[in-house]
Amino acid sequence: MAIVNTILTLKDLPTPPEGKTGWPWTEQTEPFPDKMPDGSEWPRITIVTPSYNQGQFIEETIRSVLLQGCPNLEYIIIDGGSTDNSIEIIKKYEPYLAYWISEPDRGQSHALNKGFCRVTGRLVGWQNSDDYYHPKALLYAAQALSIFSDADVFYGNLNHVDENRGLLFSCKIEQFELKNMLPWQCIFNQSSFFKKELFQEVNFLNETKQHIMDYDFFWRLILSGYRFKFIPEIVASYREHSNTKGNTQTDIADREFFEEYKFLYKETDLNSDVKEKILNCMLNCCLNDFWKLKLGTFRKHVREVITISGLNHLRIELILKYLISFTGSKNILFIKLLIQNPNKY
Repeated sequence: MAIVNTILTLKDLPTPPEGKTGWPWTEQTEPFPDKMPDGSEWPRITIVTPSYNQGQFIEETIRSVLLQGCPNLEYIIIDGGSTDNSIEIIKKYEPYLAYWISEPDRGQSHALNKGFCRVTGRLVGWQNSDDYYHPKALLYAAQALSIFSDADVFYGNLNHVDENRGLLFSCKIEQFELKNMLPWQCIFNQSSFFKKELFQEVNFLNETKQHIMDYDFFWRLILSGYRFKFIPEIVASYREHSNTKGNTQTDIADREFFEEYKFLYKETDLNSDVKEKILNCMLNCCLNDFWKLKLGTFRKHVREVITISGLNHLRIELILKYLISFTGSKNILFIKLLIQNPNKY
């Protein structure tokens, strides 16, 4: 295992599986120019990939990193003890990895933090084992580091694709504004690169977060005063499939988003427009709990909103739903059906 100090080509890597064509299987990125625009050497770029039972997709992720044409690449894979074919695939590419390990961990955030502790590159990227970079993503990130030296995080565009890489939609991303981080982020780890100093200043993922560790991470960077720069040429793809956490951890996500909004509303000195949007996010979380029939959680969250913002901020409809919630799930289901099919009843 070693740092890659030369530009890798298709000839260097294992032959792609039968039927796999296009980027990054039978196509490669143009190599970086010999020098940076200012004549200096290209900075080392470190990519960290957390992995767990994504053998169906991880090879595409790995190749999308290695075929970036980068002359100074450090690639780290932290596997959580996969039981599918992930380890077999990782071993195929072991000569091009600076470090990899497979052992049980405490989840994705813990795996990433283990990787972040090892980075030596001036720029650090985090790419999941079922997502992938588009061509030249690393080149544009490295150029941005030179041009926008006062920025700490460089972020780009993100496509949502299906299991077979069919485009579902492209996220509308633009120059950063705080309000655009609500209700969800406008910055995504798949197309973001961070200065190494950020991790040296002990900014790591919150390992208590199972689902929204990226959202929480970006908010903590924002509140700490780190500067973000949008580089539209940096593009990556997020893959939608049945085993994504977005599909398997909805209840966890609901809980963690509410806690994050509560933290932001209580603990930070934000302008009134942003705080109002955070409050609306909390109220919408409460409504979501109600219609999902999580009535105990719903009432708890409503009481917490009242505690931190006051009763006067509560919508009338939410007060009515709070009272209705004591009548039980069957009555609420009937109300839901009545709303959805008013002519049937």
